[in-house]
This record gives sequence, C-alpha cells and structure tokens, in this order.
Amino acid sequence: MKLPFSEPSPSGSERARQAKRQRDLATEVSRLTPQARTLANGEENDHGGTFPANFTKGLLHNEFGILSEAQDYRCFVEAINSEDSTLFEKAVPTAEDRQSGGTLFNCTVTGTCSSTSAAPAWRGWESPRSGHCYDLQGPDAGAVGMAPAPRVGSSELSAEMAEVYGLALLRDVPFSEIQSGGASQLLGSGFGIDTATASANDVAGWLASMAFYTGTDPVSSTPHGAPNTLNRYERNRRAARPELEDGGTPKPENLFRGSTAGAQVGPYISQFMLIGAQSLACAGGGLSSFPDTSASWDPEDGFIPYGTLPIDQRTLTHKNGLDYMTDWTSWLDVQNGANMQADGARADQYEGDRRFITTPRDLATYVHFDALYEAYLNAALVLLAMQTPHSKGFPEPSPKGTRTPFVTYGGPHILSLVCEVATRCLKAVRRQKFNYHRRARPEALGGRLTLANVGMAAELGQAEGAFLQALADLPADLKAAIVAHNGDQNSAAMLAMRNVSHSTAVYPNVSKTQFANNNLLLPMAFPEGSPMHPAYGAGHATVAGGCVTALKAFFEMFEDAHSFVERPLYDLNTNGKAPTTMYAPDLSPSAGAPGSRLHDVTDGQTVLTIQGELDKLAANISIGRNMAGVHYYSDYYDSVRMGERITVGILLEQAPTYGETMELTFTSFDGDHISISGDAGSCPSLAILGSDGEPVQPDDWWLRHVPGREFSEDL
Repeated sequence: MKLPFSEPSPSGSERARQAKRQRDLATEVSRLTPQARTLANGEENDHGGTFPANFTKGLLHNEFGILSEAQDYRCFVEAINSEDSTLFEKAVPTAEDRQSGGTLFNCTVTGTCSSTSAAPAWRGWESPRSGHCYDLQGPDAGAVGMAPAPRVGSSELSAEMAEVYGLALLRDVPFSEIQSGGASQLLGSGFGIDTATASANDVAGWLASMAFYTGTDPVSSTPHGAPNTLNRYERNRRAARPELEDGGTPKPENLFRGSTAGAQVGPYISQFMLIGAQSLACAGGGLSSFPDTSASWDPEDGFIPYGTLPIDQRTLTHKNGLDYMTDWTSWLDVQNGANMQADGARADQYEGDRRFITTPRDLATYVHFDALYEAYLNAALVLLAMQTPHSKGFPEPSPKGTRTPFVTYGGPHILSLVCEVATRCLKAVRRQKFNYHRRARPEALGGRLTLANVGMAAELGQAEGAFLQALADLPADLKAAIVAHNGDQNSAAMLAMRNVSHSTAVYPNVSKTQFANNNLLLPMAFPEGSPMHPAYGAGHATVAGGCVTALKAFFEMFEDAHSFVERPLYDLNTNGKAPTTMYAPDLSPSAGAPGSRLHDVTDGQTVLTIQGELDKLAANISIGRNMAGVHYYSDYYDSVRMGERITVGILLEQAPTYGETMELTFTSFDGDHISISGDAGSCPSLAILGSDGEPVQPDDWWLRHVPGREFSEDL
C-alpha cells in the first residue's frame, strides 16, 4: 500500500498552477505599490549652455575645465534615455573622439606595478543604460525615486561642499582624534607634515557658521511661498545632521555621522567593520598578533569565520597624507576621462602594513575597492557566528525544536538575500543618476569654485551667479585652509610621490602664483577621482540601505518587540548575558604598528545595539565615499532610504511564498517601526508605526522622500 503523502501536496500540474499564482501575486504586489515621481532640480534647463552643474566627465572640456561643445552633452543625454541602445557607440563624441589627432591628456602615469611611463587611456561610462533594465522581483527601477538634488547656490549645496572640503582636510586624522576635536595625523615617512591643516574643532566651527546649519536666512533650492526658508527635503536632511534637530550646533564628536540614532552612539566605525567572531576552534586567548596561523581566535582578533577560512578585518589603505587632483592639469585630464589605473600603470599607492580602519582615508580605501555588498555579507557572517537570534516571526526554529532553520530562515537564506537585493539597488540608483539627475561630482564643483575664485566666473555662463553665491557661502578660513593644503600637496616633494607626472599649466592669462593663492580644487583620495557616472544617487549608499534593511528584517532586532527595546550587540565570550565590549583601533606605542590591533574602549555606560551598529555600518560605507571626495551628504541620505524601500518591496513579494505564516519587524532609517507579514498564498501586509507613535499609511511612507506619485492605468 502506498504511504499517504509519500509525495508533496500539491505536486504535478497543481504545483505548477500554484507556482504561477505565486508569481502573479508578486506581480500584483509590485503593481499596487505606488510609483514614485522623480523630478530633477532643473539646473540643466536653467544653466543651459555648457551645463557646469551637471555631470560632463568623459566629454571634452576646454582649458577652463568647462564643456567644450554643448551638443556633446545633449548627445550624451539622448544616448542614455533613447530607446536606441546603439547611440553610445555611434553618436556620443567622447573627449577622445573630439581630440582625435591631438594630445588629449597632459599626464603620464608611472605606477607601482610598472617601471615605464604611460599616457592614461580614456575611461568608459559605467553601465549608463542599466536604468532601462527590468527585474522579475522587487520594485521596478522606475517605481522608486529620490528628491530633487540640492542646487548650486543653495545654502545646502554650499554646506555639502564645505563638508567634503572638511573631510579632505581631516582625511588622515584618526577617528578617535576627530571625535575629540584634535588634528594629529598618521603619516608615512618623508612628508615633513606632522598635523593636519585644520582640526576637527575648526571644521565644526566653520560649518556652524553657515546658513544651512544656523537656519538663519538660508537660500533654498526651490523658491516657495515663505522667503528664507528651506523646503521639506532640505529640512529633513538638515535635521538628520546630529544635534541640529534640537537646534544645536555641530560638535567634533558628531561630525560626519549618519542620520540614525544608532550611527551616533559609540565609536565612529561600526563594530561590524572591526570585530570578528570566535573561530570554529573556539577561544584563542584574544588580541593575537598578526599574521597568525592559530586555528583559534576571539572576536577582538578581528577574524570573521567564512566556513573554515578567516576573513581579516585589517584592511589595505592608501598612502597616508597623499592626495590627488590638486593641480590643474591632472584635474582637467580626469574631467576629460583619464584612466589613472591603466593596464601596467597604477597611480594608487599604499601603506606597507594593513590595519583596522583608523582614519577617513582608510575607510575611503575600503569603499574604493569593496565588492559592494561585502561589508553586509561580513556582518551576516558575524551575526550568524554569534548565534544571533533570527526574527521571532519565523516558523523556524519551531517551539518544540523539531524544525530548525537552514535553507529557509537560516544561514543560506540571509547570505543569498543580502546579495540579491544589491543588484536591484544598483539598477534603480543607476536610473536615478543617469536617466534623471545627472548631478556633477564634488570634484567638478571644486574646479568651478576655483575658476570663480581667480576672478573668471564669467566662464560659467548662466551659472555664474549661482557659483559666486556658493563661493561666498564658504567660510573664509575654510577656503584658506584648502588653499594651504593644496599648496602642501603641490610641493615638489609631494608631486614626486604621486606616480603622476604632468605639466604645470594653469588657466590662460592666470599666473601660477595667482592660481596657487586661489586653488580650491577638492583634494581627492583616488588618482582617478570619482567613477564615470553622476553623483546622485549613490550606488554604495543605495546598496547599503537595501542590504542593511535585509539584515535588520532577518535577525531579531528587539529584546521586547512590543516596546521596541533594541537587542544589545552580544558577544559569545559573555554567553549572550551582557552587551559586547566596544572596540576601536589601538594607536598606543605599545600596540605595535598603529591600528594593527583593537583595544577595549568600553566606558561602562554606552550600550551598542545590533540595529544601531547595522545603521552605523550603512552610514560608514556611504559617508566613506564622501571622505574620498566622490559624494555629498544628500547622496547618502536619499539613497539609503530608496534602498530601504527596494528591500521592503522584495520582502513583501517573498512573504507569501514560504507557505506558512511569517513576520519581520525592524526600525527604518527614519525611525518608523516596520512590520511585514505574510501567509501561504495570501497578499502580504505592511504596517508602519511612525517615530511619534502614530500609524503611517504605507503609501505615505513609500512616497515620503519623493516629489509625488506617478499614476498609471490598470494593466
């Protein structure tokens, strides 16, 4: 006699019918989610001509760093948005095409991987048409959006440029020193510089004097009824700066932190980028030397168990104290698309020893080469190794322990989820940055501000007034500090360190001395500057928002979900009975090479939570790009929130597919309490409780950070 249920129910054609129904249901969930309206900030239309506030990198620029041919940009935009996918090959004149028969780049590169000097090749634009792609899971790239980017001349954009200038000045100051207001530097030998051009106290004071920070008579990006007030996007981003929500002023301990409460607690760097977990061979005594072949290690050793392999949290870092693109010719070459990482010649240079992330330059190096979702994959591995409880709303493990998680609700589930959301985030943010906003990178604005500072703002055409306003907004002492820093970087000794040789030409009819005394080029951490795609939104930040949301949803964030008491970050050494010890890189002389070990910085009062450290991780990765000079604060703020919505959309589509009741609960980047639940084959539900304790309609939450909604016909 055949056993009852010897085959799964349903199976065969009924299973196929149910599978189709599940896919159709996911389609309906996505279709019924409101489609965000995306609007650019209007600078393309208002500034016209040579488009100085927009992304023109890779097209040919004249001797002033301004687009040579306006038609080139129009062809570029058409190639991005047209249905004809061949226009990049047959219609867009690159800088290389325009300069055919002449010398395109002034620079040559003698990289550490090559003994010969080579002219850089032209770089291609990175996936400029990926915003046209469709996905079969999660919100369509066209269904999510972002607010208009801040405009040049607005108080917010001026503050954002001041922030990236300040970060460049503090790039080699340890985070612990920044938080205390100091200005010591970790520098390699032979540079002859002992301290930064400015201290963290200086930077905080300069920012505190700016209209966007004071809130006194600010200039908004969008004129509206009440003069000298900010629009709602600007108000949100202003309030997100630590302490400003309560009318405070920036302080060193809160500089450049993320917008969430957790990102503002404890050491600047998330524990998930420092600590590891116990090895399979259990405790090894802690704080081992490196390199080490011991099979045992503890969390404070900084090794993450990747099966039987260790992932070491000590990272390669770019050369201390060495910035790029502070001279005119290398800056201009990079705007024309020069590839400073050409085959056989790399301008990048590195420290001889790896260390835990200690300075902004270390973090910038991490996000220069990361595999994009690696920080979140590492965090998942740490949480799994620490046996962090999974969501209480999962059916596994079952109450009697007869079912345990693995394929569903276990390690393979979260390890694949944290990777799969990343590609959806990338396509969506590429659609924003290429297809809509096309915002110029900070490095480009540094060139425009330098042009204005030497008295040649008229070259900016219709944007002249906006850039003169931005120049006037920058504190005089900050501008002087950047000029001094660039002067140090352009000394003969420093130029010889760069692996980049170049001419010393400057603007026509401008002396080298006049240029040097007004040089506001943004010092860059990378010799090639920013990537070959526009600034807004940020790919790293969107992926950060998506991946961290997946982690917060999968692992249990609360000790008491009813009162939203967050679960402390536990450590296996304490058997889950006490908060983990806080660690930071050890800079004491007795610790060996600076930052090569972690040390205990527990203060007996600060309690780090899992959710807080995950939010901090998203902020670290996102703002780490600002530390390199390639993004602004608004790129981070709006992108992580878009990434969050992409993952929520994916989770809503997945919720009914598990065949049984499940629920996920976490806190959003805005402080909302999000609950996603599903049952076998039924439509999922999304419930949101605002940070003020009042219910929030899902449609309102979905559209909170965008200009409006696109209505579509019932398909």
